[in-house]
Amino acid sequence: MTSTIRVLSAQDLDHLLHQGEEASANEVMDLMAMTFATYTEAHQSGNTHNAQAPQRIGVHTDNHYALFMPSRLQQTTSIKVVCVPTKDGKGGLPATVLVLDEATGQVKAIMNGAALTAVRTAAGSGLATRLFANPQAKNAVIFGAGAQGQSHIDMIIAARPSLEHISIWNRSPGRRDALIKLMQTRYPTRTFTGIDDAGAESAVRQAQIVCTCTNATQPVLFGAWLSPGTHLNLVGSYRMDMHEVDAKTIQRADTIVVDSVEACGHEAGELVLSSKPEHWVEMGSVVNTTPAFDPHRITLFKSVGISVQDSAIAGLMIKKAEQEQLGVSAPF
Repeated sequence: MTSTIRVLSAQDLDHLLHQGEEASANEVMDLMAMTFATYTEAHQSGNTHNAQAPQRIGVHTDNHYALFMPSRLQQTTSIKVVCVPTKDGKGGLPATVLVLDEATGQVKAIMNGAALTAVRTAAGSGLATRLFANPQAKNAVIFGAGAQGQSHIDMIIAARPSLEHISIWNRSPGRRDALIKLMQTRYPTRTFTGIDDAGAESAVRQAQIVCTCTNATQPVLFGAWLSPGTHLNLVGSYRMDMHEVDAKTIQRADTIVVDSVEACGHEAGELVLSSKPEHWVEMGSVVNTTPAFDPHRITLFKSVGISVQDSAIAGLMIKKAEQEQLGVSAPF
């Protein structure tokens, strides 16, 4: 019997994700809330059938470090392949997600994973912002003007519509300014400002929400800059030698929430250096709570990304693509 594969391009996914629309952002945040809760419950109970996230496998090529990340969340089983550049990195971060048919085990769909990775990661930060940030937050700072920075702006605005001013820092002013132009068009009632190293401290001191979305190995954010009541989303570092923030940032956090205690223990350099796992709480343990905002406390969410997030958003995209008859179906 001949089967078919649905192929979803980057353009297809841009259409399905509706980036910049509040309802779509909240839908993905709700999806990540379910994902984190399922992941934590499965690992606490020992029944991991509906939330499987095996260790990723890496293969070195001449120009990339290829990562293979299998996972299963409820009825969606997938594997994501990400190629991290080991040289100039001008080709971006290519990513592909392959999804299996639950009944037959055949490949059901293959999709461009670049936007999916940015959106699902930012949705986790949006979820943390929903839970912990000042309900009347007016100012935010984003470190990093890549796909993660863009998606984080969408998510934190959806989580905190009260935001009025967002400052953006990036090592490359050109990329920063291009993102400002895009965001100003997308959100014309809000103000976007570019900042450099000299302006970062002042912007952070005035911010209620700060997101770091860089590949920095040396800190770009310093704990001495933080005001009481600030909420932090840290997503850029994913190796032990990467430190987007200094030790004081971690030490000043009154609450540290992580996507996965196990994953962060192996990959979150900042946390491992300056705190202990017994002081971290998994997002899946708090998503169904309503923490009271405390203007005297600093909260921090650290995400290194867990593969079940990929299965979650891939499953949602397939469902939407089938409803809209989007993508190309090819015999296989």
